[in-house]
Amino acid sequence: MSSWSVFLQYTEELSQQVNQKVKDDNRDEVIQEVQRLLKKRAQMLEGLPQPADEEEKAIVKQIMYLDVDINQKLEFLFNGLKMEMRHMKRQKSSNKKYTNPYESVASYDGMFMDRKK
Repeated sequence: MSSWSVFLQYTEELSQQVNQKVKDDNRDEVIQEVQRLLKKRAQMLEGLPQPADEEEKAIVKQIMYLDVDINQKLEFLFNGLKMEMRHMKRQKSSNKKYTNPYESVASYDGMFMDRKK
């Protein structure tokens, strides 16, 4: 089996991973598997020779087609993750303001503040 065929297998596995439905309970596993496959592909990419025959050139075209889809799905996946992280940060800030609404007030000039929580 040629090295291009092995590279194609890793690319197809990566494509399957990013096309998988990502939920809160399986997000960590999907991200770890995607990172593992990306590392393997990056290591293989350094040692790949130029495609010699028509079969290898066809494999390269298929890999390039899959790469476009993979990049789009990865961007979508990580944008969703970033959005969720921003939401969690906002929620944390909102909860903190709810428990202590006068924390950010700069001056206490002439006002009574109840310190009970």
